[in-house]
Amino acid sequence: MYFKVSRDPVYTEIYLYPLEILFMDTRPVQRLKFLSQLAGAESVYPGATHTRLSHSMGTMHIAGMYATHLFPGDPGKGRILRLAGLLHDIGHGPYSHQFDDVVYAKAGFKHGHDTYRKRILLEYYPKILQEHYENIKDEKLREAIDAELKTITGEKTEFIEAIRILLEKINEVFEGESEGSLDFNIIQGPLGADRMDFVLRDSYFAGTRYFGTGSPERIIRGAMIVEGNKLAYSLKVIDDIYTTLFSRFMMYKNVYFHKTARAADLMIQDILRFSYNPLNLPRRLEQVSDFLQLTDTMLLDEIEIRFNDLIKKLATKIKDNEDHVRKLLLSGEMNSELSPDEKDLLMAYMNVERFRERDLWKLIMEISFSTTGVDPSVVSGSVAQDALSKMKQKLEDAKEKAEDADKKILHELLTDFDRLFRIDTPYKLSLAHPDEFLSSNVYLFDDKREDILSFEHFEKRYPAYHLISNNLIQIVRIYCVKDIRWLLRRYQIIPEVSRISITTRW
Repeated sequence: MYFKVSRDPVYTEIYLYPLEILFMDTRPVQRLKFLSQLAGAESVYPGATHTRLSHSMGTMHIAGMYATHLFPGDPGKGRILRLAGLLHDIGHGPYSHQFDDVVYAKAGFKHGHDTYRKRILLEYYPKILQEHYENIKDEKLREAIDAELKTITGEKTEFIEAIRILLEKINEVFEGESEGSLDFNIIQGPLGADRMDFVLRDSYFAGTRYFGTGSPERIIRGAMIVEGNKLAYSLKVIDDIYTTLFSRFMMYKNVYFHKTARAADLMIQDILRFSYNPLNLPRRLEQVSDFLQLTDTMLLDEIEIRFNDLIKKLATKIKDNEDHVRKLLLSGEMNSELSPDEKDLLMAYMNVERFRERDLWKLIMEISFSTTGVDPSVVSGSVAQDALSKMKQKLEDAKEKAEDADKKILHELLTDFDRLFRIDTPYKLSLAHPDEFLSSNVYLFDDKREDILSFEHFEKRYPAYHLISNNLIQIVRIYCVKDIRWLLRRYQIIPEVSRISITTRW
């Protein structure tokens, strides 16, 4: 059997088989080396500099473990699932989920990177893979690729046609999300390869391995196919499942939704929002080849390059030196000279400079609440707006009795209130919520009674587990784009229950 081996800090070794080798050295996959896995969390956890490529390879590895267990003797099925794991993130833009929330949303891509992944798979890859195949010098590798394609298609077919069939089958894995298909759940379900890898990998690099516990091997050994096409897990591994779910919960609470990590993420969103038109981002989504040039560092670098070009243009126009023009721009004194896109570029640049220096927004209020039977995200916006209204009133009251030196600052805060104070309501958190499994069409199997259970039915049968699940936790945060916490504290603007300690430590 033809294969190559890649060393990996989480699994020691990850094998790459012929078709995976073919895909590995293409731009969509190699570009993942230049996309951060955790983006804003790097501002808090300096070791978390791993990339979407290492995560994608880890997802491929666990998908292969699932395939070996659930589909023994079906190497074609295994290859499709492993490739789905490798390729599941190729549609991500710079800064991944922040790009989804801003650029893809604004450009009308309803399902964000999932939509773009489909374009890459079906529009871009056929021709590119044929070119890579034709350039292979190793005859053994070429023969091994042909053999794997024959296994998948069931007959010897022209390479381009076989590749199209393969790509359609890979895309079908992701299309299965709507009905919670078996294949989709293996890759991206509640206990899928994607989630199991990112909990283990992200905790390893963030230095929080005590959160990233759980045993993929044991959970996968307890996986089974029921009713012909549904994924279920034996109750023999239920404690391992809860351990993994708890690990995921702790990673979201302490790493992904860390207050400073979210501040960095929100600043990245602003950078993307302000650079949307100046960098022609919607146009660069039109052609896959243009999109594939977009990476994290490239985005920041291009903003700086275009801003420096703007300085040169204005310096020539007004016959002034560039250093002075830079100062005028950053002070806002040349706003009347700028077009709307140039004003956006200026704002993008100012955010980039702050981001590079880790001069992040400051958390001034956090409200956490839990609900049972009600989705807390429905009320999170009103909770935040209520808190802001109370803050605004307190600022009005403070301005009347403030010292003269502070009155001007308080007036500026009130005048520019909506820009200075930002709301963040991250995804709701849960340890193990029945709806997650029900909506994904994933079940449990009671080995003693030999019947299939929904997660909710399981908790009714074994009520002890109900104590550690079901609740939904919502975090509502309010940030200020500049550090005026000393002033808010002086005039008791923030309610006592929400005030945080002022610190410069991480």
